[in-house]
Amino acid sequence: MIRGGEFSRHLIIAFGYGGICNAISLLIQYYWPSWRSSLHFFLVVGGTLFLGTLHAMMWSVWYPVQDGGNDFFSLVGFSLFFSTLIYYFFYNREKALLYESELRQARLTQAEQEKALVVSQLQVLQSQIEPHFLFNTLANLQVLIDADPNKAKQLLVRLTELLRISLKKSRREWIMLGDEIDLLDAYLGIQSMRLGDRLTYRLVIDDDVDKQWDIPPHMLQPLVENAVFHGIEPREEGGEVAVFISCHQERLLVEIKDNGVGFEGAPLQHGHGVSLDNIRQRLKALYGEKAYLSISAPESGGVTTRIELIPGEYLS
Repeated sequence: MIRGGEFSRHLIIAFGYGGICNAISLLIQYYWPSWRSSLHFFLVVGGTLFLGTLHAMMWSVWYPVQDGGNDFFSLVGFSLFFSTLIYYFFYNREKALLYESELRQARLTQAEQEKALVVSQLQVLQSQIEPHFLFNTLANLQVLIDADPNKAKQLLVRLTELLRISLKKSRREWIMLGDEIDLLDAYLGIQSMRLGDRLTYRLVIDDDVDKQWDIPPHMLQPLVENAVFHGIEPREEGGEVAVFISCHQERLLVEIKDNGVGFEGAPLQHGHGVSLDNIRQRLKALYGEKAYLSISAPESGGVTTRIELIPGEYLS
């Protein structure tokens, strides 16, 4: 626009400056990446001016005029200005992309570290539950060996079944809902043999519940254990523990009800509060705000524990 002449020749000259600038920059980055940015700049711009101007002279864009020296210097001035402008544009763009890549990698590393921390915390919390249940069951077995050997034998069979299920999923992050139900059945069977007529139990599972769903292991058994030890056992006439498992809007809802002594007779925090706090921590670590655990005392008596979560889903 300023100099006049054929557009095609000016376009070739412009591409010459741009291509030379980019080529020199890429060569320096490839062979000498540790060079300082100031040295990089002077080499790129200086090389672009020299080689680009030679390329321009080859195409003879300028026209012989009286003041040819001014034309030459104006060409060099234009090329210096635009070479500097283009260099800083692409330099800052590359710098921003590099920072963005490093930030993305840092976030990925942080997410992996947080996930590893959550897994290790869950393993520690889970290890607090397993010995707690096993030691109590062995203590019950020891009492029954002297009091009723036949019942102790049946109890040992149920305990073997329970341990088989438990060890099958030992230290795993997930367990099939069907295995957890079998675990509850074995546990309540053991306790019903220990307490005799003082304990009855029910497992009510809706037809729309898929037993292949994955849930965190040992999430339900401590709640059932609380119902037995803190609700039914302190009550002289005993009672019933009922477990209701249903599905509502793709969420798994488990209700554990007992008609025992309730909160006043045996506070849940005595002895087994660790289990409840344990479950809350595991739910929060795995699901955030998408799952909950609630405990209430109905007017009819006893305690109702409700846990709701999304099977197979957890924080990533």
